[in-house]
Amino acid sequence: MKKTIQEIQDAVHQTAVEHGWWEVPRPAGEVLMLMVTELAEAMEAYRRRNPESDKIPGFSKMEEELADVIIRLLDYAGGEGFDIEGALEAKMAYNETRPYRHGGKLA
Repeated sequence: MKKTIQEIQDAVHQTAVEHGWWEVPRPAGEVLMLMVTELAEAMEAYRRRNPESDKIPGFSKMEEELADVIIRLLDYAGGEGFDIEGALEAKMAYNETRPYRHGGKLA
């Protein structure tokens, strides 16, 4: 049976707590920049033609790094008590109401 996003968030955060990452408050800026760092690592994997992960066999390096972004995001959300699952569903519903290529941006 698949886990909900909330269940994954709870598990990710619990693991971080058990490994000592929440013994002191986590500054928002620090945690957000750690997410950016994981995105930068995904870009590096892309630039290197996305080799296989050396940590999680059967997955590419980009998959690994993008998973790290989600793990960091869900950990922070868990620590702050955010309802990411609810916000994601609400934002997806909102996006469905937006016009085609809204905002007049090129990309």
